[in-house]
Amino acid sequence: MGSAHSSCCAFVLSGRHPTLPVAELRASLEAERYAYNLGEKQGRVILVEVDPQGALLATRRSGFVNYSLQLIFQCPMTELDILYAMNDVDYHHWLIKGTGFGVKLTRVQREHRRLDVEELQRKIGSQIWRAMKGKVHVNLEVPDTLFLGLITTKRFYFGVYIASRNRREFSYRRSPRRPFFNPDTIHPKIARAMVNLSHSASGDLFLDPFCGTGGLLLEAASIGSIPIGVDNDHRILWGCRSNLNHFKTLFFGIHADTRTLPFRSQSVDAIATDPPYGRSSSTRKSDIATLLKTSLTQLADVIHTNKYVCFAIPLEFFDEGIIDSKEYAIIEEHSVYVHRSLTRHIVVLKRK
Repeated sequence: MGSAHSSCCAFVLSGRHPTLPVAELRASLEAERYAYNLGEKQGRVILVEVDPQGALLATRRSGFVNYSLQLIFQCPMTELDILYAMNDVDYHHWLIKGTGFGVKLTRVQREHRRLDVEELQRKIGSQIWRAMKGKVHVNLEVPDTLFLGLITTKRFYFGVYIASRNRREFSYRRSPRRPFFNPDTIHPKIARAMVNLSHSASGDLFLDPFCGTGGLLLEAASIGSIPIGVDNDHRILWGCRSNLNHFKTLFFGIHADTRTLPFRSQSVDAIATDPPYGRSSSTRKSDIATLLKTSLTQLADVIHTNKYVCFAIPLEFFDEGIIDSKEYAIIEEHSVYVHRSLTRHIVVLKRK
């Protein structure tokens, strides 16, 4: 369980979706059992009172958080205000004699294009070096401490770098790079966000009852959950196993109908799924709402009380009537545009 100690951290969110980044961040912190308080949001930067270790874990497991830092100060976005604010910082909290440090400033949304970022970085670095009386040195390659400054429209945020999302891993696991390919496969970033919205934690039993080619299972395994996949199509399940084996991922694959799952009552910790639809899926598009409604009834028995189910459905077929209000509470909804003929509606439920 996370520490009770709290600090102010700044998270730089992806600009790819208006609501998913904050929702995923909240769910990730809750899954890892870190107490937090959301603070102000300035464009793509959000402040959160949370233990830095929680910020590190949430950033690394995220699909829509770009990077995070432990905040030292914030001020108006002018060079004079920035250099003045730096005079009040005791850098001994982050630096010791003989260590190397670096300073990096980044425009979050291409603001202040005329600002000479490199020159401001040099001034900040010099000010830190003087404050430490020359007992530290600049190391831009592999610094012991990296100070990060975020340039936004109105505010400047300065702190110590915590972590970044590994962008390459999502590209590495995209559908065309898997041995078994299906054009309906969900993008790894969306799959990771759905896993996080299900509040699956490291060591949890994660279930995808319509596992398909295994995209959600790959993302669940990547954050340390134990993936279990169910599909009623032998060929698809074989393809799923091929994909997970390709990425050296251990999982449990079960050939079964989701409407009659072979699990004990309350045996699963988290569920996320993208049920089949479209021409290449094994279920006719017109049947997806009925299939999902029946499946949610079965899943209500499988998942623990007060745990989460996250599912995606084409927006045109979503109806709250498929959700039994006696079994589930709707926590949140997000619509994700895929292409002209498909917008996925992502729904997060909590088992009562």
